[in-house]
Order: sequence, then structure tokens, then C-alpha cells
Amino acid sequence: MKLTHFFTAVLILISFTTETVAAEGKVLTCGKTTVRLFNSTVEESPFFVLKIKAPVAIFHYPYYMDREIFMLRCETSATGKMYVLFNWMCGGTGCNEAGFGLVDADTGKIRLEPRGRWRSDGDEDKASKILGHPIQPFTCKEFSRTSMGAPGAKGELCFVSPQELG
Repeated sequence: MKLTHFFTAVLILISFTTETVAAEGKVLTCGKTTVRLFNSTVEESPFFVLKIKAPVAIFHYPYYMDREIFMLRCETSATGKMYVLFNWMCGGTGCNEAGFGLVDADTGKIRLEPRGRWRSDGDEDKASKILGHPIQPFTCKEFSRTSMGAPGAKGELCFVSPQELG
């Protein structure tokens, strides 16, 4: 009986590992840093995880899915420094459409963390100040409900939660 449990556990582990690797999807490369987004399809646990593989370390930044849209791209500052720019937002009328975050592409560390989900919480001005120029709108026309990421027109990756948020 114990051997049966062992084999079942191994099969589950292999299945989970294969699904996780396959789910990593498209890669965004910003300088020497690669970026992936995991988009959970587990109904009881909706979330995004931003995976940054920088030259110095790998970082995983979790974001709870109280905002169902996640868009990201590489952005160069006015001084030539490379960042990963992302916008984590929701689609309701009172929602923050400027939930911007910035990751330093050299170190992989968060430079600007997005604030709250409401319209008054927008932080486009802070992101623009760090970058030294205004932020151009994301051009996403399609959004992926998986971790594959629908490509935008400017090398962007665009995601939406597969979960129905309420």
C-alpha cells in the first residue's frame, strides 16, 4: 500500500513539474535580465508571480489577483538605464489604470511598487519621474488567460486573470 502512495506522489510531482515548466510561457528580455509572468489558473488561489532572472539573482514577486490585468515591457530611462515596466490594474470604473511598477534590470530589485487598486492610487507620475520621461500607453490588443502572454505591438506581454473576479 505504501508503494502505491509513493508512485502516486511521484506521478503528481512529475505532472506538476511538467505543467509548471510548460506554463512559464513567453520570455521578455530587458538587457541581461529575463522576465516571465506566471498566471495562476487555480480557482481557489488566483495570483500572478513576476519572475525576474537578473545577472545577480532570481527574484519572484507575487501579486494577488485583486487586479486582473498585468502588462509588462522593457523601458529605457532618459539616462539609458534599463527597467522592466509593468502595469497591474483592474478594469472597473473606479479602478487604478496606472498601477505602475518598475524593476531595475541590472539588479532585479523593485524600484517602484504599485500602490492600491483604486483610481486615486495611480502612480504614473512617480514612474515617469524615475524614468525621466512620460510613460507611453501599453498597446495590448489581446490578453492571455494563461502564462503564455499575448504579445503586444511593442514587445509587450499582456495578461488577464482566467478567474472571474467579483
